[in-house]
Amino acid sequence: MDLVLYAPGLGYYASPEVRRVGRGGDFYTSVSVGDTFGFLLGQRLIQEWETGFNSDRRFVVVEQGAHDGQLACDILQGLKGYGSILAQSIEYRIVDPREETRAWLENRFEAEGLGDRVKVVETLEEAQAERGIFLCNELLDAFPVHRLRFEAGQWWEWQVGAEEGALHWVSKRVSTELKPYVEELGDDYPEGYITEICVAAEDWMREVAALFKSGLWWIIDYGYQAEDYFAPHRKTGTLRCFREHQATEDPFEAPGEIDITAHVNFSHLRRAAELAGLSERRFTDQHHFLIEASRPWLLSIEGEVPGPEQARRMRQFQTLTHPSMMGQQFKVAEYSRDI
Repeated sequence: MDLVLYAPGLGYYASPEVRRVGRGGDFYTSVSVGDTFGFLLGQRLIQEWETGFNSDRRFVVVEQGAHDGQLACDILQGLKGYGSILAQSIEYRIVDPREETRAWLENRFEAEGLGDRVKVVETLEEAQAERGIFLCNELLDAFPVHRLRFEAGQWWEWQVGAEEGALHWVSKRVSTELKPYVEELGDDYPEGYITEICVAAEDWMREVAALFKSGLWWIIDYGYQAEDYFAPHRKTGTLRCFREHQATEDPFEAPGEIDITAHVNFSHLRRAAELAGLSERRFTDQHHFLIEASRPWLLSIEGEVPGPEQARRMRQFQTLTHPSMMGQQFKVAEYSRDI
């Protein structure tokens, strides 16, 4: 999964210039709906800056998994367009390990007139600050996972094999690394039940928790709590592939040309965050998170006859928050330290 998504020159996410999202891509994201998602996150940043951060003159926001930087542009331009003085105090830092992508992002932000507000760095360590807010949108669902299959009364690890040029699943005994997870799962599962374990999330959480001595962490993604993640009816797991808005469960169909993703186990993530010294401030869905963020904006336009721009923004707002659209599909895990 790591190779087919991120291998230089070959991986699905190898180039920021190839945007495979939106109407003409493989899937939709909250960012691809339009600039309203970033605008609303900016509204929430204003609220936090004015309260928990006491309107710090230097307000650091760190984003990881920024891809082509569109969310950063939407947040910063949204703050400026709204007339918030936070637009002059914010220091936006993007973390990306790929040199080619960093250079591409730097050129984009210069062209957008945001070069003085955005710094692109290679590692989370380079983005550290005393206080700040970290955010990532649909990052963890692209972390590599281990697949497990329940066969003949025990768990087996499904690994990738190759035969005559074709990739396929191979059952292997569970590795020592995965045994604690298997023991926690137990053995009350139907024959052929499949699930995923994201070990990488633990190391990542330890690293990202070290960004600030005090701050907030916003992790936005699709996923479930453990009781739902491992529910008996979820017998094929959560691994999915997307191409031209069509879903499949076959990751061997076209490696490097299709998106491969797995839902986030938010119970696992919360435990990793707590072990890293963070506290869960709130776990909610995107509907409630954005509705709360939108209140100052909605009050500011109350009673106005909406023009074309406001009508466009309201349509995007409905898509992002409506429970039958993106409102319940995406979850927001919010962690804090000394805020």
